[in-house]
Amino acid sequence: MIKGGITVDLHAINILQPFNGWMELRHFLAIFISCACGLAIGYERTSRNKQAGVKTHMIVALTSCLMMIISKEAFLDTPHFDTARVAAQVVSGISFIGGGIIFMRDKRVSGLTTASGIWATAGIGLAIGGGFWFFGAVCSAVIVIVQKLAYEPLLQRKSRQVNIYCEIPNPTIVQSIYNYCHFGDYQSIQVEARELDDEKYELVIRIQNDEEIVIENLKNYIRETENQVVIKRVKLRTEDVN
Repeated sequence: MIKGGITVDLHAINILQPFNGWMELRHFLAIFISCACGLAIGYERTSRNKQAGVKTHMIVALTSCLMMIISKEAFLDTPHFDTARVAAQVVSGISFIGGGIIFMRDKRVSGLTTASGIWATAGIGLAIGGGFWFFGAVCSAVIVIVQKLAYEPLLQRKSRQVNIYCEIPNPTIVQSIYNYCHFGDYQSIQVEARELDDEKYELVIRIQNDEEIVIENLKNYIRETENQVVIKRVKLRTEDVN
């Protein structure tokens, strides 16, 4: 066809891909399997009351699978096209989602497992979209099993918090006690003195750590530092950490 002195080859312009029933069915099956894998991983996160749950993981898996299908088959009629270009951008996009989940508070990092789970879900979606259905399903099962085993008592980490309440005649020992706790390399240390009505002070020590806290050593150090210290009560709380 010649239009305005310019030759246009209509056969070279393929606006719509020819419909292929078997190919479309294969694409729908890939989308369905990727959503099922994302659902399995997300359900485990939801059962732990984590930030990203079923909906997030399903959307990530579906989108990753869709991007891989588009990257593989939507540009087959384009010469010299890099088929990995679209799929490669999934990794960059997932990085922003994972970065928004990770937080650090009191020397403790939270959200790493959920962020890595989203990253793995994106990889599974890409694998299923690339035609590796069985491989993606097996990887999903491995991730769920590993996350379940991580919460077993033998493998589970504990976060310990100790609150010690003492009565002291003056607040001069606050700094020395803080320095002693600081050398113990605990994750969170708070030492403060509150003035009471009878010209005495209440010393409150709060320590949080994943490892075991030796309370007796700390109590002995307090007694050695100040003879008139009266330890009123000690509270120990332990909670599970993923």
